[in-house]
Amino acid sequence: MIIDNEKQQIRELFANDQKYVQNEKKIQNDFIIQMQVAKYDSKNRDDPLLIHAGVTEQKQTVFIIQGKLQNDNNVRSITYYMISQLQNQKNQEFFIIYINTELKTYLHLSKFYSIFKEFPCIYFENLQKIFILHGNIFIKSWFWFQSSVQIKVLKSKTIYLEKVAQLLNYQFFKHQQFEKMPSYCKDASYQQLQQAFIGNQHQITCFQQCQNQLYDLELDQYEFTNKGIPIILDLCITRLLQDPQNLQLEGIFRLCSAQTQDKQFENYLIQKQYSEILDFENVLVIANFIKRVLDKLKYSVVPYQYYNQIYSMKHYSIEEAQVLIQQFPNLNRNLFTLIILFLQTVASYSQINKMGPSNLAIVFGISLCRPQEYDQSNVQEQYLKIKMVNQFIQFIIENASQIFPNLKISDFLLETENEQIEQDEIQQQ
Repeated sequence: MIIDNEKQQIRELFANDQKYVQNEKKIQNDFIIQMQVAKYDSKNRDDPLLIHAGVTEQKQTVFIIQGKLQNDNNVRSITYYMISQLQNQKNQEFFIIYINTELKTYLHLSKFYSIFKEFPCIYFENLQKIFILHGNIFIKSWFWFQSSVQIKVLKSKTIYLEKVAQLLNYQFFKHQQFEKMPSYCKDASYQQLQQAFIGNQHQITCFQQCQNQLYDLELDQYEFTNKGIPIILDLCITRLLQDPQNLQLEGIFRLCSAQTQDKQFENYLIQKQYSEILDFENVLVIANFIKRVLDKLKYSVVPYQYYNQIYSMKHYSIEEAQVLIQQFPNLNRNLFTLIILFLQTVASYSQINKMGPSNLAIVFGISLCRPQEYDQSNVQEQYLKIKMVNQFIQFIIENASQIFPNLKISDFLLETENEQIEQDEIQQQ
């Protein structure tokens, strides 16, 4: 339940916004008309895009909205229905679960948020949270391009959920809401959601703990982009590539960062606050996080069975390297290729950052390629093996253009906003 202080802050935010103040009278008058329409419009009550999922124990209304809003009629229908349910009680608080499953762009999301475009301030005060299920990076980036006071408030109330079972983290979500969830939003965690309502709380607790874990996971346990890269690494590399000066820091990947900022950065990732990641200013924190994730993968990026083959190589060739890398499993090969192409870019600034292929190989060699177990009885031999592996990684970085002749970093990272818009326009044509 939103406390009075927060409601007061929202009220003041609206009162200080000149554009809203200038249009407030019109918004109020238009809203009265919408209320009248909602009162007599029966069509909206059968709209399949909106589900009234009952009320919480605190008498807060819960709406479930299907993401694929086809046209303005859908928007009006949902608007009228919400008004008809909320207008009877002036301070009726409410939650919204917006299901974005299988939607790849923010076009439908934009229609969804337009529902609130002309709502009076009281509705923003009473809105508890908007939960967006299965939102991709483009959905999460939508707020970056908006600036109205309504959008600022909606942004503060929007939470992105990667798994439907994460709804269990919120007290409002009960069996009544669960029963109203449509079948198309049932992801792999849906069974855990069912178990929660038949008394099996242990597995749910384990699931929630896994959601907060960044390290010591198998590669396929991470959330992936549609290009086969763990999204947490995609975001970090994307952030570092935003400005060439980020890669020109002398000693990047070797310097330490403050633990307090490391923890703050990790919390952003755990809480799925991806916009904070792409705005994070401390380059060292991001660089160290990339290396830390690779160091703490449960299994090496380069599969263990290739470790002996690599340190035993006497000579390196482009062809042999290509054949070897092609044998990696898809997820391992994608991540390995991206990291190498990224390190090649870092090395291109070596005159400034002092991190050429040799230094980068020393830092990342053991992160990318390590044995399943270290032989503690012969430390000298282990040191020589690591040295040989580092030399191989150095060779890969130095010859990345020849080893991956038809690949570039953008093949593995999420597309830019402009590229996505162009694709949307082509599909619409």
